[in-house]
Amino acid sequence: MRQLYLLTVLFLFCFISLDSIRAQSRDINQARSFLGNGLYREAFERVEPYIGAVDEYPKAVLIAGIALLNIDGKEDLALELLKKAAESFEWEESPSREAYEARFYLGQALHLHYEFERAMKLFSFLKENSENIPQYSIEAIERELNYCYNAIKLIENPVDFDIAPLGDAVNSSYNEHSPVVSLDESTIYFTSDRPVEEVGDEEHYFENIYVSHWREGRWSDAELLDIPGIYFGNRSTVSISADGRRLVLYQDDGGVGNLYETTRRFGEWLKPEPFPAPVNSSYNETHGVYSFDGDAFYFVSDRPGGYGGTDIYVSYKLPDGRWGYPVNLGPQINTRFNEDSPYLSPDGETLYFSSQGHNSMGGFDIFYSEMQDDGEWGEAQNIGYPVNTPDDDIFYMPTPDDQRVYFASRRIDDTEGINIYLITYPESDRRRVSIVASHVYNQYNEPVDAALVRIYDSENNFLKGVFRPDAITGKFVAVLPSGKDYYLEIEAEHYDLYETEFTVPVRDVYGSRGRAYYIDQIKLNKIENKE
Repeated sequence: MRQLYLLTVLFLFCFISLDSIRAQSRDINQARSFLGNGLYREAFERVEPYIGAVDEYPKAVLIAGIALLNIDGKEDLALELLKKAAESFEWEESPSREAYEARFYLGQALHLHYEFERAMKLFSFLKENSENIPQYSIEAIERELNYCYNAIKLIENPVDFDIAPLGDAVNSSYNEHSPVVSLDESTIYFTSDRPVEEVGDEEHYFENIYVSHWREGRWSDAELLDIPGIYFGNRSTVSISADGRRLVLYQDDGGVGNLYETTRRFGEWLKPEPFPAPVNSSYNETHGVYSFDGDAFYFVSDRPGGYGGTDIYVSYKLPDGRWGYPVNLGPQINTRFNEDSPYLSPDGETLYFSSQGHNSMGGFDIFYSEMQDDGEWGEAQNIGYPVNTPDDDIFYMPTPDDQRVYFASRRIDDTEGINIYLITYPESDRRRVSIVASHVYNQYNEPVDAALVRIYDSENNFLKGVFRPDAITGKFVAVLPSGKDYYLEIEAEHYDLYETEFTVPVRDVYGSRGRAYYIDQIKLNKIENKE
């Protein structure tokens, strides 16, 4: 009986082992599938039970390292696991797929940790031994080598700036990103994945849009933006029009990204409406921004016919109010890689955007391009290190005077999650434009929102812009070159024509929070009914 018992146990052990082997193989194959679909957290969770035994499960350790490399804040553990994977999969005369992957992704991990020389050594080794790998893999190796080279060069000439978090009123222990700020910096909209109680006590962790206002020298506690309509999914901030009345949003509609717009009327936001064709399409549109006058819309799309994955296009408003056929911004902006998050300066002369191409130091970097005399965009210029890093740097919103930037990052301190920061450049940097603001009231101190404010350059009588006061506050905001004289006129039905002249002086810094140039409060005289 004892022997039979032992034999039964032995057979049972064999069956368990076979089942265990099948389960391990199934988990690894499923994790591979998750990786291929960009589901990195799911991939890691599938192989996490095996990573403690690298000798027994080296494939699981490799997959875990690759997955963690693509999860924010997990780069240190990714580096540790990929080092172990590279040691496990030796480089032989006919190296395995895993041997190649372990070294390639270890090179990426070293790059993220600023170990550029070691990363270049690995990538150079792979390039020298690339006889049996496909062409696209060779191109990926060359791309990583360029990232390392660019990083070394950019770090040699760092950009001078100060950076400070916006504080607990805006930031939390969750992720905050995509800050969108009004021209006078009095209001900030941003995206956060902090939990929201939608139904009963159940918490939903979708990305939502929040708002905070600058009041009495500080940002007010952020509140969930009240946007009409029910939507269960990720919705994020994209941009805001110059007059602050139109907020552009991104929304995932069943796997296809679309751009939406909500309009503010009498202090309330209306239900978001999708941008019509040809802006939105059956492909992904992920980001868009208006020109200052609202007659052009720059947006990102992966539609066919571009230079690479996602390209930046511009569509101009037609006389009938529809959007014209999108025009690709061309090879000075777009590359065979991905471009994203365009932001146009108020004077229309500078385009900021993110790109994986050009001379990026790794992933997406922030670039700018200036409009040339022939109406074409000039060569893209890297905004510099340490604004740009070896990791992805995507959303960059400078103030009109180029002195400050609202920026989201996880790299600045030891806090978990992505937070929003304010970058301030030294006063020696250029300042081309200033914020000009005023309020338009009637004799009863009521806002005259139906007024049209026109501002002209006094030197040449060129129209610099047409503005409408806010319906609630009566405030309008303009962006004008400093050190010049201007003529202002206001037309409103049932009111006398208002005219005045003013000068915007040259000052060190223009911006919000009391630093804008304010024209004295304007009062319109109502036309008396003489009938």
